[in-house]
Amino acid sequence: MNLGMVAATWKSVEAVGIPDSPVRRMLFDLADRFQNHGPNDDIALLSGAFTALMDVLQEHHADKTPLQVQAEARRTTRDLRARGINIPDIVFRHTDFELPPQTPNELAVQLGYVDGGRAVRRVLRSGFPEHEKHARWEPLTDAQVHYVRAHLPARP
Repeated sequence: MNLGMVAATWKSVEAVGIPDSPVRRMLFDLADRFQNHGPNDDIALLSGAFTALMDVLQEHHADKTPLQVQAEARRTTRDLRARGINIPDIVFRHTDFELPPQTPNELAVQLGYVDGGRAVRRVLRSGFPEHEKHARWEPLTDAQVHYVRAHLPARP
């Protein structure tokens, strides 16, 4: 039974349990290019592999707006359904696309605090003692935001 490269890749990816990632998308892109060019066309396979890898790397490292993320997810869903793969609808909430906080107050609000960022600054001081005393914390770095989210529980 010939499933085709894309269907066979889907079956393998599901069996192995590879999560949605650039590597997974690259596998499907390679399978699609391989299926369309035939198994004996080495130049097309190499070209397809290179193009797919470059596309994935560029996509992975490009900054995306929340609208671009949502559009990509919908496009991927549509493409998978066109290939006969039944997947559930993706429901987007406005919280899925919040921009990263730039100030302690913004992060505090995201976590449910209404203290003007005092709790966030307290956690930042304990986690980043090298920060100059009484200096401003903005803009927050990704490491600072992740540290606070790991050490300060969100309020309902």
